[in-house]
Amino acid sequence: MKTLRLPLMVVCTLSLAACGGSDSSPDVAPVETETAGKPGEVHAMATCYAYLLDSANFSGPTLNPWPVTGVVGQCINLPAASNNLTTSFRLAGCGVTFYDGTNCTGASFSAPTSANMPLAFDNLTTSLRFY
Repeated sequence: MKTLRLPLMVVCTLSLAACGGSDSSPDVAPVETETAGKPGEVHAMATCYAYLLDSANFSGPTLNPWPVTGVVGQCINLPAASNNLTTSFRLAGCGVTFYDGTNCTGASFSAPTSANMPLAFDNLTTSLRFY
């Protein structure tokens, strides 16, 4: 999962109100956020975007939902109206793996950046997972 890590002190400096204001008494222990990483770090999940199109070279009708949004590791099934139509795509924030089956199963194609689908995978996308 992509995360943004900032030491708690930096976050407090940027937003005193969020950390109790500037009138904290010195005899009060600082509050730290426990996370999956190191204690005292703040984490934010990156939002991923995939703009799916029905024609090559980022043209043609857009596929719904527009854009597909999610987070790293999330599997997203395309609605029936957009199923098996992706020919080109623009990505923002993350790479994506496209699958020809529901629930991120079956044959797959991974892409770190915007592109046209390879001919062997054109119009086969049924689900996708951000990475």
